[in-house]
Amino acid sequence: MSLREKLAAKNAAIAAASNANGVSARVDDGIPKTAPGRLLEAMPMLAAKDRQVAELQTQNAELREQLEKAARAGAEIALSLLVEIPGRRRKLSKEAYVALRENLRHNKLIHPVVARRSDDGTYEIISGHHRIDAYRELGREHIRAVIMDSSDEEATDGAFNVNLIQSGLTDYEKYLGFRIRLERTPGMTQVQLAEQTGISTALVSYILAFDQLPPDVLSMVEERPDLLGATAVAALAGFTKAGKSEQVVGAVKKLIAGEVDQGQAVKLAGAEPPKQKKGSAPPVMEKIRAGKATYCEIRRARNVFRLEFKSEEEAERLHAAIRRLLEEEANAIKFQSENENA
Repeated sequence: MSLREKLAAKNAAIAAASNANGVSARVDDGIPKTAPGRLLEAMPMLAAKDRQVAELQTQNAELREQLEKAARAGAEIALSLLVEIPGRRRKLSKEAYVALRENLRHNKLIHPVVARRSDDGTYEIISGHHRIDAYRELGREHIRAVIMDSSDEEATDGAFNVNLIQSGLTDYEKYLGFRIRLERTPGMTQVQLAEQTGISTALVSYILAFDQLPPDVLSMVEERPDLLGATAVAALAGFTKAGKSEQVVGAVKKLIAGEVDQGQAVKLAGAEPPKQKKGSAPPVMEKIRAGKATYCEIRRARNVFRLEFKSEEEAERLHAAIRRLLEEEANAIKFQSENENA
């Protein structure tokens, strides 16, 4: 008898014994009776549940990403958490800043500021420094911001590039941005800088000429970033090299005072200094005395000779004598000149 037949006979005997004891036989309804069998039967259902869970997890991840994007696109950030990084702020005149602040006092912020999340929970300002300043002065506590994920260099370059494409960015502010990039990238040429920024090589050279201006002029431009354009800067830098630093400083001071415009300031800085006139000698005064009384006063200034007598008669009498003396001198000069020519 095979093993299978032995197992079948044993099961039959167990069933008969159960019937004999009054226990009804189990009906074979096709449902697995063992734990492994039940597990195998549940596998398709478990797989379906796993697929449902995976789909829900995917949906949740997509929703979280959408929420994060929405938050980055316009998150309300407390002003106390915004931190300024040196070198990213754009220069703005006092008049333009006041106009911006008063506009934000009465109108909703249209363009959110751009910030970058720091490890300590604060946010580095990338763009929008003056809008943030205005909100603080207006007593606001939060401002709408776009959160940018980037490295330190990308954040710095991003701040500069945002300002670079703005029509109001002055050439001096472009110069400051160029200097940061050149200092951060040793060996970068002006040609490479021009390619990266989309500005012509000639204009990059003109802008970098701020380096060659006198320190006093740079201090004035720091206060008034819109004072000088790149073309004027290149010309003034050339005059500075030529040893006309004092004239350059003087011309820029006149420009600030409103006495000249930018073109006139350049001409003034490059003009040749006027020749110094010889100082005229002070007039010589002498008195000819007859005892204690003054007989005649003599005054001479350069080629002018004057005699003043106390009486008209004395002046008339000596006039003839002086005339004869002068005629003799003239004849002597004439005679000497004729001899020299001969």
